[in-house]
Amino acid sequence: MCLALFIVAACASAEPKTGSVCVAPVNRHPDATSELLCSSGELSLKIDDFERMAWPKQDGVKIDTLDATKRHRVVVYCNGKPQQSFTFRFSGNKSRRLCLFLNDLYGTAQLWEAKRCPWCKCK
Repeated sequence: MCLALFIVAACASAEPKTGSVCVAPVNRHPDATSELLCSSGELSLKIDDFERMAWPKQDGVKIDTLDATKRHRVVVYCNGKPQQSFTFRFSGNKSRRLCLFLNDLYGTAQLWEAKRCPWCKCK
Protein backbone atom coordinates (compact mmCIF):
# COMPACT_ATOMS: atom_id res chain seq x y z
CA MET A 1 0.00 0.00 0.00
CA CYS A 2 2.80 2.44 0.86
CA LEU A 3 4.53 1.78 -2.46
CA ALA A 4 1.32 2.62 -4.38
CA LEU A 5 0.95 5.92 -2.51
CA PHE A 6 4.58 6.77 -3.20
CA ILE A 7 4.14 6.14 -6.95
CA VAL A 8 0.98 8.28 -7.09
CA ALA A 9 2.72 11.11 -5.20
CA ALA A 10 5.76 10.89 -7.49
CA CYS A 11 3.59 11.06 -10.62
CA ALA A 12 1.64 14.04 -9.30
CA SER A 13 4.82 15.95 -8.51
CA ALA A 14 6.18 15.22 -12.02
CA GLU A 15 3.45 17.37 -13.62
CA PRO A 16 4.81 20.61 -15.05
CA LYS A 17 4.50 23.61 -12.78
CA THR A 18 4.46 26.03 -15.71
CA GLY A 19 2.29 26.46 -18.75
CA SER A 20 2.64 28.35 -22.01
CA VAL A 21 0.49 30.57 -24.18
CA CYS A 22 1.25 31.06 -27.85
CA VAL A 23 -0.13 34.38 -29.09
CA ALA A 24 -1.14 33.84 -32.72
CA PRO A 25 -0.51 36.73 -35.11
CA VAL A 26 -3.47 38.81 -36.22
CA ASN A 27 -3.72 38.82 -40.00
CA ARG A 28 -6.33 41.50 -40.51
CA HIS A 29 -8.40 44.03 -38.61
CA PRO A 30 -11.57 42.74 -36.97
CA ASP A 31 -14.83 43.83 -38.61
CA ALA A 32 -16.32 47.10 -37.42
CA THR A 33 -19.33 45.28 -35.99
CA SER A 34 -17.25 43.08 -33.72
CA GLU A 35 -16.86 43.47 -29.98
CA LEU A 36 -13.18 44.20 -30.47
CA LEU A 37 -13.41 47.40 -32.46
CA CYS A 38 -9.95 48.66 -33.28
CA SER A 39 -9.97 50.43 -36.61
CA SER A 40 -6.39 51.66 -36.15
CA GLY A 41 -5.05 48.13 -35.80
CA GLU A 42 -2.94 49.18 -32.78
CA LEU A 43 -3.68 46.06 -30.76
CA SER A 44 -1.69 45.04 -27.72
CA LEU A 45 -2.10 42.63 -24.86
CA LYS A 46 -0.99 42.03 -21.33
CA ILE A 47 -0.97 38.84 -19.29
CA ASP A 48 -0.79 39.25 -15.52
CA ASP A 49 2.09 41.52 -14.50
CA PHE A 50 4.09 41.01 -17.70
CA GLU A 51 4.82 44.15 -19.67
CA ARG A 52 2.21 45.03 -22.28
CA MET A 53 3.25 43.93 -25.77
CA ALA A 54 2.08 44.68 -29.29
CA TRP A 55 -0.11 41.94 -30.72
CA PRO A 56 2.11 40.04 -33.17
CA LYS A 57 1.36 40.55 -36.87
CA GLN A 58 3.60 37.97 -38.55
CA ASP A 59 5.01 35.36 -36.16
CA GLY A 60 3.46 33.94 -33.02
CA VAL A 61 4.95 34.87 -29.65
CA LYS A 62 5.32 32.27 -26.93
CA ILE A 63 4.93 33.13 -23.26
CA ASP A 64 6.15 30.07 -21.42
CA THR A 65 6.74 31.07 -17.82
CA LEU A 66 3.15 31.08 -16.55
CA ASP A 67 2.45 29.34 -13.24
CA ALA A 68 0.17 26.40 -14.06
CA THR A 69 -1.35 26.44 -10.57
CA LYS A 70 -2.63 30.04 -10.57
CA ARG A 71 -5.36 32.06 -12.27
CA HIS A 72 -4.17 34.44 -14.99
CA ARG A 73 -5.64 37.64 -16.41
CA VAL A 74 -5.48 38.62 -20.08
CA VAL A 75 -6.24 42.19 -21.17
CA VAL A 76 -6.54 43.17 -24.84
CA TYR A 77 -5.93 46.84 -25.69
CA CYS A 78 -6.72 49.05 -28.69
CA ASN A 79 -4.74 52.28 -28.91
CA GLY A 80 -3.62 51.71 -25.32
CA LYS A 81 -7.17 51.45 -23.96
CA PRO A 82 -8.52 48.16 -22.56
CA GLN A 83 -11.10 46.54 -24.86
CA GLN A 84 -11.52 43.03 -23.40
CA SER A 85 -10.30 41.08 -20.43
CA PHE A 86 -10.76 37.60 -19.06
CA THR A 87 -9.17 35.19 -16.64
CA PHE A 88 -8.17 31.57 -17.11
CA ARG A 89 -6.57 28.65 -15.32
CA PHE A 90 -4.52 25.91 -16.91
CA SER A 91 -6.42 23.40 -14.78
CA GLY A 92 -9.51 24.13 -16.90
CA ASN A 93 -7.76 22.61 -19.93
CA LYS A 94 -6.32 19.20 -20.72
CA SER A 95 -3.06 20.74 -21.89
CA ARG A 96 -0.56 23.21 -20.46
CA ARG A 97 0.00 24.59 -23.98
CA LEU A 98 -2.64 27.15 -24.98
CA CYS A 99 -3.22 29.45 -27.94
CA LEU A 100 -4.46 33.03 -27.65
CA PHE A 101 -5.92 34.37 -30.89
CA LEU A 102 -8.45 36.82 -32.28
CA ASN A 103 -11.50 35.03 -33.60
CA ASP A 104 -12.25 36.48 -37.05
CA LEU A 105 -15.93 35.61 -36.86
CA TYR A 106 -16.68 37.29 -33.54
CA GLY A 107 -13.72 39.67 -33.25
CA THR A 108 -13.05 38.49 -29.72
CA ALA A 109 -9.93 37.16 -28.04
CA GLN A 110 -10.13 33.38 -27.60
CA LEU A 111 -7.97 30.96 -25.62
CA TRP A 112 -7.97 27.33 -26.78
CA GLU A 113 -5.68 24.36 -26.38
CA ALA A 114 -2.83 24.75 -28.89
CA LYS A 115 -3.47 21.34 -30.47
CA ARG A 116 -6.89 22.64 -31.62
CA CYS A 117 -5.30 25.65 -33.35
CA PRO A 118 -3.23 24.72 -36.40
CA TRP A 119 -2.77 28.44 -37.16
CA CYS A 120 -1.08 28.95 -33.79
CA LYS A 121 2.64 28.47 -34.38
CA CYS A 122 5.25 29.69 -31.93
CA LYS A 123 8.99 29.14 -31.97
